Amino acid sequence: MVKINIAYPPFGSNQLIEVDDEKKWRVFLDKRLSEEVPADSLGDEFKGYVFKITGGYDKEGFSMMQGVMLNHRARLLLDGRTGQYTPKREGCRKRKSVRGCIVGTDMSCINVIIVKRGPTDLPKLTDKESDRPSTRGPKRANNIRKAWGLTKKDDVRAFVVKRVKPGKDGKKDRIKSPKIQRLITPVVKARRRRILKAKRVQKEKSRKEAADYAALLKQLRQQKRGALLSKRREAKSSKLSTATEADKKAATATTAKKAPVTAKPATKPATKPATKPATKPATKGVTKPAQAKSTETKAAKTTATVKKAVVKPTTATTTKATTTGTAKKPVTKTTAKTAAKK
Repeated sequence: MVKINIAYPPFGSNQLIEVDDEKKWRVFLDKRLSEEVPADSLGDEFKGYVFKITGGYDKEGFSMMQGVMLNHRARLLLDGRTGQYTPKREGCRKRKSVRGCIVGTDMSCINVIIVKRGPTDLPKLTDKESDRPSTRGPKRANNIRKAWGLTKKDDVRAFVVKRVKPGKDGKKDRIKSPKIQRLITPVVKARRRRILKAKRVQKEKSRKEAADYAALLKQLRQQKRGALLSKRREAKSSKLSTATEADKKAATATTAKKAPVTAKPATKPATKPATKPATKPATKGVTKPAQAKSTETKAAKTTATVKKAVVKPTTATTTKATTTGTAKKPVTKTTAKTAAKK
């Protein structure tokens, strides 16, 4: 048994018939795809009709493939350019089983279209020409304008192909028409304006938010910079205060260390008995010879006393002058010498 799917494109109708007798459908054997076959053997109602083979399936469900000159299945490496396989990514290939394009005895269904009509109409195929007008008119707006010679100001919705669908149970008939593609209507224009307005508002909003964000970042940076500067100032001031305190402490320490050093040389010669006769005779020897220049007896006495007083204290004064760094006591020596010379 073979099923034959007959289609009539002008009316868009099709019908599936089953043929049990092999003698009736053997005219399709060894015929290839796209070949025309007379259908007189199928029955008296098909006299004068000519069918064209467009496809088919075998008993396992594998479809016929154009170009494969076989009447059985074959495994082919397909890349998606010839059909029967859709690669998931570019460059993929796959080996699949396909049915040859030659009709054989293993067919379960054959697809055909009516190329030539006979003298009699076939029920549900060619008998309702008035009720089944062609719905294969143009659907795109520009193509409709070209087909009917319309301008852009004309309404193309009145020239699209329509069909009447009869109502059931006393209801009104319905008129059905395909959806016109690329049709510009007031609704479409309003939608476009709304979309453009929404985009414009969104851009303004994003621009404003970006400006606010930039201002906020600037403010935060300034605050952070100010806090950092204040910390640096505080640290600098604290360092200066600690430095001044350290300087004060160092100054007090140095003064405390220097004060005893300067005071000791002044006090030590006062306590020692050897310094007293050194200073007193020096002063007396300096003043007395200056005042008594006229008498020789007084000068001789003064020189004698100065020599006795200067010999021993000079050593002590010179050693003390080197340690203390004072230059006063060597002056007494020089004055005493000058006085002796005189």
